[in-house]
Amino acid sequence: MAKSQKMGWQARIALSMGACAAVLFLPSTVIILVGMLPTIMARIIDRTPERTKVLTVGFMNFAGVFPYWYELLEIGHKFDNALHILSSPLNIVVMYAAAFAGYVIEWGVTGVVAGLMIQKGRGRLDGIKKAQEGLIRQWGPEVSGEIPLNQYGFPVETK
Repeated sequence: MAKSQKMGWQARIALSMGACAAVLFLPSTVIILVGMLPTIMARIIDRTPERTKVLTVGFMNFAGVFPYWYELLEIGHKFDNALHILSSPLNIVVMYAAAFAGYVIEWGVTGVVAGLMIQKGRGRLDGIKKAQEGLIRQWGPEVSGEIPLNQYGFPVETK
């Protein structure tokens, strides 16, 4: 195993405690694991360092899973009740539709931000061109960068 992949003792303790909690609270684990599958897939798919897709889809997905997890706690925290909740196709559709809403939000926000950045870049480019024109008017065409220069930086005479 590479050095960066080795697990420290704190991580091993946390992992073992998490596994014990998952077994201890198995009905909740089943509801959350099945309901949060779109988030798990988003985590696998999203390779960006910011992980914005995982966050957006994850929060929306959890918003769709939470009512059914709460229902499980209300009717009794038993494995049979968890399976009963998951056996209803409408419940699964609601959970996954919330995750789909997260994908739509992420897609829409990405498009809006990209459009704003393009407009901002075009505005900056126009400003730079106007500043260049002002410098050419003030200092002459030699500062435009379009006149050929010799190795010492002086204009080359063209015949």
